[in-house]
Amino acid sequence: MQKLYLTYIGGTAPGANIELHDVRFVVGERIEQTYPAIRAGWFGTQKGLHLDSYVHLHHVDGYRIELAEEPQSDTTRKLYFVNFGGYFDGKLAEFHDFTVVVADSAATAKQLAKAQVMATGLAGAEQLHKDDLIAVDDCLCVDLVDNYHVHLHHDGQQQALVPDWKGYQPLP
Repeated sequence: MQKLYLTYIGGTAPGANIELHDVRFVVGERIEQTYPAIRAGWFGTQKGLHLDSYVHLHHVDGYRIELAEEPQSDTTRKLYFVNFGGYFDGKLAEFHDFTVVVADSAATAKQLAKAQVMATGLAGAEQLHKDDLIAVDDCLCVDLVDNYHVHLHHDGQQQALVPDWKGYQPLP
């Protein structure tokens, strides 16, 4: 059975002075099967590309995630990824956090995500800076991962957005 993974990857790019990070949504039965797709989507240097963490996304906001080759026709709700940045007193760097939510619009997703991130992730930040909003349906998952569509089915179950694995795994 194919699974949807949210991966956090790191590496370098020409002209960069420090390590860069990105998030990729990939599909596979096991995380190892997603490595070619992760490599194909990385914008930087292939040497040194590594996996920092991943989570198999199976439930978000009370919705079970399934993957299918056909789009889901009976829902207006979509899975959104929202990335935030914030600044902490005494720290030079901007800190980032992100979450995934189910919502019927990007505007609603931003509101839901901001509440989650402020409560748990960037709580205490002096100032928030919203960066990226990515709808993960036929835009990211479908176009980049063998035409798999995200289907959402309400069942009331929740999943904490915590890594199934974290560390440093160079990609073969």
